[in-house]
Amino acid sequence: MAGDDRKQELRDQWDGMLQGIFKGTIPESAEWTDPHEIADVFNAISGSLNHSFHPGGGGEDINGAQVTREGNLEWSIHENGLETFANVVRPVKLTFWNPGKQSHEANFVLEVGALAPAGGSRDRSQLVEELTEVWPGVYEPLSSWENGESQNGDPLPQGARRLCRVVAPARFAIFGKGSLYNSFRDQGFDAYDAHHNDPLEFKKIVMSMAAIEL
Repeated sequence: MAGDDRKQELRDQWDGMLQGIFKGTIPESAEWTDPHEIADVFNAISGSLNHSFHPGGGGEDINGAQVTREGNLEWSIHENGLETFANVVRPVKLTFWNPGKQSHEANFVLEVGALAPAGGSRDRSQLVEELTEVWPGVYEPLSSWENGESQNGDPLPQGARRLCRVVAPARFAIFGKGSLYNSFRDQGFDAYDAHHNDPLEFKKIVMSMAAIEL
């Protein structure tokens, strides 16, 4: 019962956060294409209430976002924010969708384009390259971050960061921690399997979950 109470608390907090974003009335849908507006939404949902699902599988919480001079979107997954780590994408569109009478399955989907590869190592999905940002725009292999020193043997300067750059078109889905999508694992479904990559499959799954009254 305590677990159910905690889930309901998370759903209530997610609903309150959405009301804050939309000034009191949660719409059925909304979208943003301006990178700064997308960053504003990411910052509004940052923290312990959200969970994002990656295009290559898995997921993490969003903890702070910003826009670079080039118009790219960065967000962190760590409590200390963007100072040491960032996911970096070329944002195309952020879509909000609330498919039910209740808001427990209300979600955001971020569509991104491809960044030009900077020579980092690729993860298994081939969507993301990981590397060390020594200075803005100056990159070295991820091993520099892991070793704590640049390739010339000098300590990494203050402000150096580990980056995950998305180098292929992709989709990210973001749900509240109290959602069924975030917590349901059965009958062959696991949100970490990146079902959101298929828009039709994603719509069918979310609509079925949104029809359940909690």
